[in-house]
Amino acid sequence: MENLIQEVSTKLKELGVLYQNKRQLQYGVLAVYLLLWLLFSGSLTTTIWVAVGAGLGWMIGRGSQQTS
Repeated sequence: MENLIQEVSTKLKELGVLYQNKRQLQYGVLAVYLLLWLLFSGSLTTTIWVAVGAGLGWMIGRGSQQTS
């Protein structure tokens, strides 16, 4: 069981590094998230506000990474 936890943890860390380094993957994940949000919420206005919020959070997160 301990081995399994360690392997899963290692894989998640690798996926995290891959996600941080691949800009296209980040855009793809965001696009899929927004598409699913639109499909399930049914509100284009809400989806636009969520996209704006996600974009602002992304820019703030990127800015803090660059300054540290």
